[in-house]
Amino acid sequence: MGTTWRALLVGTVLVAAISLICPWGFLVVKGSQLASNAIPLIAVLFFFVLVGGVSPLLKGLGRGFSRAELATVYVMMLVGSVVVVTGLTGSLLPVMSGVLYYATPENNWDLLFVPNLHAWLVPQDREAVRLFYEGLPRGMAIPWEAWLRPLAVWIAFILVFYWTTLCCGVLLRGQWVENERLVYPLTRLPQAMIEDIEAPGAGWGRLLRSRLLWLGFAIPLLVHSWNSLHFYQPAFQPLRLDGYIALLNGQVGVPVRFSFPVLGFCYLMSLNVSFSIWFFFVLGVMEEWVFARLGVHLGESDIWSSGSASPLLLHQEAGAMVALVVFVLWTARGHLRGLWDKARRGEEAPGEVLSPRVAVWGFLGGGAGMVAWLCLTGMDLYVAVLLVVGALGVYLGLSRIVCEAGLPSCQTPMVPQAFITRGIGPGTLGLQNMTGLGLSTVWIGETAASMMNAVVHTLKLGSAEGRADRRLPLALLLAVLVGTAGSIWFTMTLAYTYGGINLHGWYFEGLPKWPFDYLASVYNNPERSFAPRLAVTLGGGGLMALLLFLRQRLVWWPLHPLGFPIAMTYPIAYYAWLSIFLGWAIKGVVLRYGGVRAYRNLTPLFLGLALGEFFTASVWVFIDGATGVQGNTIFNF
Repeated sequence: MGTTWRALLVGTVLVAAISLICPWGFLVVKGSQLASNAIPLIAVLFFFVLVGGVSPLLKGLGRGFSRAELATVYVMMLVGSVVVVTGLTGSLLPVMSGVLYYATPENNWDLLFVPNLHAWLVPQDREAVRLFYEGLPRGMAIPWEAWLRPLAVWIAFILVFYWTTLCCGVLLRGQWVENERLVYPLTRLPQAMIEDIEAPGAGWGRLLRSRLLWLGFAIPLLVHSWNSLHFYQPAFQPLRLDGYIALLNGQVGVPVRFSFPVLGFCYLMSLNVSFSIWFFFVLGVMEEWVFARLGVHLGESDIWSSGSASPLLLHQEAGAMVALVVFVLWTARGHLRGLWDKARRGEEAPGEVLSPRVAVWGFLGGGAGMVAWLCLTGMDLYVAVLLVVGALGVYLGLSRIVCEAGLPSCQTPMVPQAFITRGIGPGTLGLQNMTGLGLSTVWIGETAASMMNAVVHTLKLGSAEGRADRRLPLALLLAVLVGTAGSIWFTMTLAYTYGGINLHGWYFEGLPKWPFDYLASVYNNPERSFAPRLAVTLGGGGLMALLLFLRQRLVWWPLHPLGFPIAMTYPIAYYAWLSIFLGWAIKGVVLRYGGVRAYRNLTPLFLGLALGEFFTASVWVFIDGATGVQGNTIFNF
């Protein structure tokens, strides 16, 4: 990588801009999600402007960016985008304060949870919390003193968590990149944009000179711009890209949505991966119908169950996710053993941004630090260990799926808090641990945008640029600090200016209520359903293990196991399955009748579909913000 002073400066400035633009765009404009995905829209937009506009100008002056410098700027934006909305700030501020603001005699939170809130973790001034949600009187300053201690304590934990994920990514990079050679489809767009940027004579690289790229770019640009004009003039009747299909006499409903970026990235997937995702989705829909007809159910849904699938299907997929994580670690055992030996002997690994000793002990120390922090803030040791191990496992499994499938958004079917709460039971857990589990929504809740995803893709891009740069972790730390500081400051300013409840219904009402509503319902009405839930989860894990075995042993086996753990989650069921099916069909036809050459020649067209929608969605946020239009959501995945 090219961690030069120029790259650090440009990356820092762009991350600072992202930390202000994204809260504004999502909370005030209520437009497309610019930074809530594995490939942030705003990072792609800025990178496109940098590569297509700024870099050619500097090159003409003899000061052009190198590929490595541009890659460094991109990964700083990739990492910095994680913290600005769903990855940290958008969850941290409402969850740490919402339990106080929404406590009422009706929900009884003042007796259940408020007495068990550790003083380090939440603001102690209830008036400051009320004004955060309802807005400051004219002329009153933001009461920062009420927030300084809880923010400092939470940010310390988050930094340890991010350090642990970086060490985990370093430990697995060689296995995934060099040994297994995973596809990493989400890196193809930024890599293609800078592929031959240093070639003499041309201002743009080969991709930006491709007519097919601009054809693909124009399609979502025209379609979404036409639909956006409907918000300004009703004469522009929108072109519907979504709908709903009722099947089996209305007993089963299937959401339908066409997504240009998903189609574009699906073209880069392996055929068996794309086939398995839509196949397991269709199979899941049929399962839902059978369970509904037979009256089979597992009780109430759990916290952060992704999508609207029944607990039966989500427990199956959760078991499959556990089996996937075990498989990933088992297949990497030789590589991990080699790094452990190097760590003991103090040897170096030239391809890694951290030495084996730092990565190994950093991961173990970081995990121990997370457990210690949870215990110091009121959680029992065994609960803290289960939560940390479960969270790292979930993010590891999701990152593996994204690296192979290239989905812009990927969620876990269930989170560890649900297993712990249902499995141990509220009587044994106690309200102190349950309160801690509710607050843990700050760092393991909305799993679509995660630091683990950003880290593994950063390390992949670094591998493509040659020898690992040991200064890269400092660049990533700078991006995290700037993104965190900017987004917290601006989100607080917006909330105290307008009142959080007037900004975004989900982040200032739904999100802070959700975990504690769930925990209160489990505490007040405990179910004796964990044994069947565990049986279904183990059944899903066993089926996943069988699929993994068949995939490893039979070359002709058509089903890739990656589709099973995520097939009924929200991003697939509501946004992606149709586009994945179309991408699979188109790629299959191209390879069958045109061969590999035709596939490669058409790749710019599909990259253009993704780039065009990302550009259009981002630009319309600025247009809508300038004109006062709200709710024009082009990309929400």
